[in-house]
Amino acid sequence: MLLGFLASVALPPAWGVAQTQPLNTALHFLPAGTGTQDGSNWENAASLDQVTQFVDKAKPGQTIFCGVDTNTMPVEWSGPQIIWNLGGSPAAPAAINFGALSNARQFVLPTNSDAPALFQMVGNETGPNERPDVGGDPHVVLGRQSSHLRISGPVFDRAGGDGFFNLDARGTLKDLRFSNIHARNVGRVIETEENTAIEGLTVSDCTALGMIRGFARFRDLSDAEFRNLDLDADFVDGGGGMVCQIISVSKGRGLNFDNIRLAKAVNMLAAQERGSTYIQGDGLVLEEDTADVRIENCHASDMGDGGFDVKTENVYMANCTTIRCKLGIRIWSHHPDNLLENCSMTEPVRRPNNDGSCLWVAGNVTLRDCNMVAVDEMSPIRFGEGRNKSRDGTVKIQGGSITHKEDVRLATGSRGTVELENVLVNGVETSGRYRWNGWWMRSL
Repeated sequence: MLLGFLASVALPPAWGVAQTQPLNTALHFLPAGTGTQDGSNWENAASLDQVTQFVDKAKPGQTIFCGVDTNTMPVEWSGPQIIWNLGGSPAAPAAINFGALSNARQFVLPTNSDAPALFQMVGNETGPNERPDVGGDPHVVLGRQSSHLRISGPVFDRAGGDGFFNLDARGTLKDLRFSNIHARNVGRVIETEENTAIEGLTVSDCTALGMIRGFARFRDLSDAEFRNLDLDADFVDGGGGMVCQIISVSKGRGLNFDNIRLAKAVNMLAAQERGSTYIQGDGLVLEEDTADVRIENCHASDMGDGGFDVKTENVYMANCTTIRCKLGIRIWSHHPDNLLENCSMTEPVRRPNNDGSCLWVAGNVTLRDCNMVAVDEMSPIRFGEGRNKSRDGTVKIQGGSITHKEDVRLATGSRGTVELENVLVNGVETSGRYRWNGWWMRSL
């Protein structure tokens, strides 16, 4: 998207809301600044290291453009660059736009991962045979005044485990929107500090390739939407406690995930170092204190542990797939409305001394028109133990198909019950209730 510098704030926002900012109030920044450096336009852009100073004096609803000349990309950075403590209102949000500035003084917003990097973190480098380093301070820190904020871009190479964007409000932030971020070889892209809650979040149209800890972590998140994300950890292994969970949420409700690819998070070094055979690395992780979640058209592949590790109360998944994950989908809660529709879980992977499965259940879940294909000697369903060890797992399967080796059990693991209703099991339509007691399966 190309914008003349005099009309830069007329940019159609990625979130689809018309910008109400007056044309003459946008601030412009370049790496070294130029002209009078008052930020009024590209000919008089302030320097990037002045963003915090300008923002501290700005009015709510301020829009800023951080540009990098195409002939000087990428800008190397180390340590915090922007401390942001400014918001807006629902009708007039504040905005940060990161993009390239061409020789013709046209501002170019990133639209895909092929765009050249605007920024590159320096320091904490590692060699080809060394363990990745998650050190390094965040580039942008959002403080407690940062509600009603829109962030677009940037494309960047490298960031530490504390994120390129670090949310540190020690309170509640409302109405945040991130879009068009394209990251490569990072510790994490978005990190949320303890005691920071977010109400109203959209993350859209982003990519990441090569992640040590993951794309984003949220401690307390409600009313959020994630859509159109391509997130590939690329088998980067941080070892030690540097487990990769591509998206993780500790607490929250009203979460929606749509059209997301999650790939290649496998942590083997950590297991070896602690003398364990349990390999970690997850796609989407939703912890016990989450509720009311929809996951649609999302796809996980090549995970060391779970593609979707869901402890949520009341989860709905539709048109999702897992392939080559140790455990495709994990359901922990006993909520009666946990439902999977038209999902496919195939080719689970055995890790050392740990068999995989298409579906892992410690709670209750219904599957409708789903497809499970187990391979080798692995069962398609594995029961496990959740927080309440006195309650067994229950799986109700309506329609769809299950394929596994003839001499392999339908289910394994801890105790649980499977109910089949017109399910094609190895090509044979099957109905009935079956009890797995941890040793053998019997019909009920």
